[in-house]
Amino acid sequence: MRTIAIINQKGGCGKTTTAINLSAMLARAGKKTLLVDLDSQSHCAAGLGIPESRVDLDIGDAMLAAGHKPIDIARLLWQPAANFDLAPSRMRLAGLEASRGGLANLPDKERRLEAAIDLIGANHDIVCIDCSPSIGLLTYNALVAADVILIPVETSFFSMQGATRQVNTVKSLSRKLGIHRQVWILPTIHDPSNPVAMDLLDELYRRFGERVIPAVIRRDAKLREAASFGQTIIDYAPGGTGFEDYARLADWVISHWTVSQDLDRALAAGPEDEAPIEDPADEYGQTDATEEACDPEDAEEAMATMQQSPGMMAATGSTIEAKPGTRAEEVARRAQDFVRRAVQARADDRVMGRRPEPMRAAMRPEAPVVRPVNAAARRLLGVRETNQGVLFVQPANSGSTIAVAGTFNDWSTTSHQMNRNDEYGVFELCLPLPAGKHYYRLVIDGVWTADPYNNCCEVNQFGEANSVVSVSERGAPVPASTGAM
Repeated sequence: MRTIAIINQKGGCGKTTTAINLSAMLARAGKKTLLVDLDSQSHCAAGLGIPESRVDLDIGDAMLAAGHKPIDIARLLWQPAANFDLAPSRMRLAGLEASRGGLANLPDKERRLEAAIDLIGANHDIVCIDCSPSIGLLTYNALVAADVILIPVETSFFSMQGATRQVNTVKSLSRKLGIHRQVWILPTIHDPSNPVAMDLLDELYRRFGERVIPAVIRRDAKLREAASFGQTIIDYAPGGTGFEDYARLADWVISHWTVSQDLDRALAAGPEDEAPIEDPADEYGQTDATEEACDPEDAEEAMATMQQSPGMMAATGSTIEAKPGTRAEEVARRAQDFVRRAVQARADDRVMGRRPEPMRAAMRPEAPVVRPVNAAARRLLGVRETNQGVLFVQPANSGSTIAVAGTFNDWSTTSHQMNRNDEYGVFELCLPLPAGKHYYRLVIDGVWTADPYNNCCEVNQFGEANSVVSVSERGAPVPASTGAM
């Protein structure tokens, strides 16, 4: 099971729209999906046509009950569509983290959501958490419960200003909790016909690099209309822009985040948390309060501090005086300067012969940047048996496409394409194969070859080597071969 927390303290960035429609698309793709509404405004239920007055159990009840008393899961969960369950919220969730709300006094107060999801989400493939627009115990619980953090960012000036601080805040909170979580940026509400929006999208790729998901959610009025009618974009406007973009996002999530448990365990001891991302807005004198924003009681104040006007704060011990003029003029000046610097940086890259401007996802294709194979993932190169099936892993720099052809698929070169995972620098594919001996070869960019990381092979009738994988009867995770390192 994978758990994705969708977080952003800025409103109007498409957070709940993403939670609803991504969940619906994952369910449509055959993944048993649970959507957890951790926002007391109960927008997920409203966006799915479920009136709050009919909700008599919510996720807060599950968090308090898990491990202490039984809860009626059938009463708690609603099913908007096949493979799609919702654990709703109610307005009372807002008081849960208060001193007398019941959560703050529990010894495992930061792990109650994790316990609740273990209880109600056991039969699901993916869990999506729509977080509240604040930092407190509920957000702490979401960070602990999640495997992956997704931050929707509108391609507008103010959203761009807050994106870096949002990422650094998540990292600061994660360090406080002693956890490491992948953080991904999702561009949303993007207008490809707007030159400023296009420049801001490029700046988003420049600032966050490969952490930007290559699936842009374009501005589509149908998405807002669908929510007002209590429907997902699948039911309201299939085939439209919003439908296409969320389908693309769901495909990416499935190919990049639903990897086998063996690969997850090997990568759990991955690189240490990255240093905070530098924010160009600091040139205007903003101070970064995220390092101190670690306790729930301090977090709200810290976020308010981060959102203050840049020109009015102290930097490096000196006071920045506000220039004469209205606030609107100051905002316009900053926006123009921001875009000017983004455009100039792109021009500098071309003049200096550096890497071309970042990919504008959903607008034009570009070859992804291939990272070196993660040290932990390198141990998994080749083939091995896991709890979920036989796991094939190859370095991402082997070629553009890799397929696995064997006796189990009549040697088809198209039916089993390996998924590229640029985060770990590998291609991967997990296949449920019956017990016994199986022969296979790799088809790399159309060229047939034996698996170079599997020492177990046999010569076929053409005098070439077929790689061999043996699947055990008991189905336990047993290495099928040793990688040739």
